[in-house]
Amino acid sequence: MGGVAEGRAKRDQRAARSSGFRVPTVQKLGSLLQLFIPEAVDGCAPCKVCKLQDIARHLGWDDGTTHRFLVSLTEIGMLERTSDDRFRIGVLAMQLASVYVAASELRGVILEKIEELSAATRLTTEVGALQSGAMVVIASRQGSMPLTSRCMLGEKVPLHATAGGKAILSQLGDAEVEELCRGKLVGLASNTRTTLSSLMWDIGHARESGFVSTLSEYAEGLRSIAIPLPAGCFGTGPAALACSGPAILSGPGWEIAEEELRAFAATLPRGVA
Repeated sequence: MGGVAEGRAKRDQRAARSSGFRVPTVQKLGSLLQLFIPEAVDGCAPCKVCKLQDIARHLGWDDGTTHRFLVSLTEIGMLERTSDDRFRIGVLAMQLASVYVAASELRGVILEKIEELSAATRLTTEVGALQSGAMVVIASRQGSMPLTSRCMLGEKVPLHATAGGKAILSQLGDAEVEELCRGKLVGLASNTRTTLSSLMWDIGHARESGFVSTLSEYAEGLRSIAIPLPAGCFGTGPAALACSGPAILSGPGWEIAEEELRAFAATLPRGVA
């Protein structure tokens, strides 16, 4: 427990040092935009569209303040207003995402690998990165199997129940893993790890092998395999490249996926600037 307390203390110190540089308006904008990111476990609609009143109620703001923020974000293209007076993510977000991907050659290589893997295996292939205590889907290619994982771009996926999430956790220290997962080990399928000890066993194995495999943890009958992507590939924290689909396939999809992922992992740098 000492390690957990020490890790929390260091984060609190960093937060205290940086708090003087925070602009309250920007922090509020961030809180508002976060509402447009779907949560996998909540079963949100594929394209999240929000009403002004719902946003205000969720954030605890009055309607006037919420309206001013929404109008400002709409004017710069970060949000769009629909014909029925709702709001959704706008074109500026897509433009910024394109610039983000183009800023790193390695990101382009990883995105090409997603396309190759999905085409060769028919499995859903995705990249997830650590953000706000969850794995956020950064890029994905939907598989063509009857059973696939629903992985909308920007979606938050539980760390403890997916191969990608465990590949991310394997790059963190034990204290940080415990803090991230405390109170979040919710059972989603028959094999979901709902105790910290069982999760830590999986993470220990992932650290040794550099590879993660799960079965019926996120959804019944769904298998997933993943490799870690070092911090700096997508954001400042760790990320993962994963394939998922039905556990039993008629072809060699899983064999191809594992071979390709392991080979790709061997080409990755240990640290990315």
